[in-house]
Amino acid sequence: MIKKTKIKIKTLILSTLLFLIPSTSFSDYPNTSIGVIDLNKILAEADAAVMASEQIEVIAIEIENEIKKSDEEIIKEQNQLIESQAIMAPEAFDSQRKEYEAKVQNYNAERQSKLLKIDELIALSRNDVLNALKPILEEISNKKGITILLEKGSVMLNADKMDITDEVLKKLNKEFPELKVSIN
Repeated sequence: MIKKTKIKIKTLILSTLLFLIPSTSFSDYPNTSIGVIDLNKILAEADAAVMASEQIEVIAIEIENEIKKSDEEIIKEQNQLIESQAIMAPEAFDSQRKEYEAKVQNYNAERQSKLLKIDELIALSRNDVLNALKPILEEISNKKGITILLEKGSVMLNADKMDITDEVLKKLNKEFPELKVSIN
């Protein structure tokens, strides 16, 4: 019985204190308005992104052709080494084999580096489009009073009026119509 009385007294004191503490003013927070953008659509359909993708595809084909030619040369050299094994002294063959193995290691590293260049070009062009997109998103968000902008992939359901993707895409195509991609 005493415990119940103590709990009631503590609850009454706590309630009284809560009423005495001034309430937090939410007037400093803006009215919240949410917008939605489909970044995948932007990155797939923006003129600059499409142009960059086409250029990267051409570069990738060039790299693949270089790799194919180099692969053929390495295989040809390997076949020559195997054929010469029968007529060479063991020490001479061992020396050539070691040279060939070192060449293959260097070639594999160079090949991997070329393939990584393609991934780097994709990442750089994507970043260029996203960097051009930021001020456009800010401008449209300010104009529409949007305080929170969500990526469509993380939204389960939204009203069509909340999606600003097409408006952003149109403005991006106007302000950032092309993107040059080159391998350095």
